[in-house]
Amino acid sequence: MKMRTLIFVLFLILGSAGAAVAQANTGPGDTSKAFYKWYLHELNAERSPTDEKAKMRSFISARLNKWINSKAYEEYDTDYFVDAQDYGKAWENNIQISKVVVTGNAATLRVALVDHGSMGTQILDLKLLKEGGAWKIDRITGKH
Repeated sequence: MKMRTLIFVLFLILGSAGAAVAQANTGPGDTSKAFYKWYLHELNAERSPTDEKAKMRSFISARLNKWINSKAYEEYDTDYFVDAQDYGKAWENNIQISKVVVTGNAATLRVALVDHGSMGTQILDLKLLKEGGAWKIDRITGKH
């Protein structure tokens, strides 16, 4: 019985390590898509994603995290992550990633949040940095 418990615990530890390695090996496009899927889901559920500090930190760089927790961010007049004051509910299920360019520990890419209705498509250019082995969003620039 003790051997079974030991094997089970070992299996859990190895499985957790594998999941951490898999997340660390996720590319910048996958990281960006996962972030926007989660972020827009939270907005659609009428929750504030920036209040979920640990989850946000798993997706954004140390520099960006410092800024969104500053007075300067509080005074920012738009949602930085969608570069708009409002958002399209359909964006959550229509996230397109393109123009991924990786140069060492930095990457750039384009995110299109698509809504064929009244909100239209929002185009965002992202810069990501590799921190602690994981891709993190560092800058977002809207294309108007």
